[in-house]
Amino acid sequence: MKNYKKTPAQKAVELMNAAESIFYEEKYILSIEYYSQAIPQINSPSNLAYALYMRGCAYHETGNVIEATKDWKEAQRFGFELPVEMA
Repeated sequence: MKNYKKTPAQKAVELMNAAESIFYEEKYILSIEYYSQAIPQINSPSNLAYALYMRGCAYHETGNVIEATKDWKEAQRFGFELPVEMA
C-alpha cells in the first residue's frame, strides 16, 4: 500500500472545510485558527478570497471589527464581492 502525502493545496482545502464547519458551530476563535493555517497554503485566488472573507466574518463575530475589516478588504483585492450589508 502506498503512502500518499497530501499537497499543500489539499491540506488547505481540508482546513477550510473544517474552519467553515466550526464557524457554523459558533466556535469562532477556533475557526479563525483554522483559516489562519489554511490561508498561507491556498494557491487559488477565489479560495483565498473566500477564506479571507470567512475569517473576517469569524473575527466580526468575536467583536474584532478591525481584523474583520482588514480581511474583508484583502478579500476584495482578490475579487470577492462583499454582501451589500458589509460593503
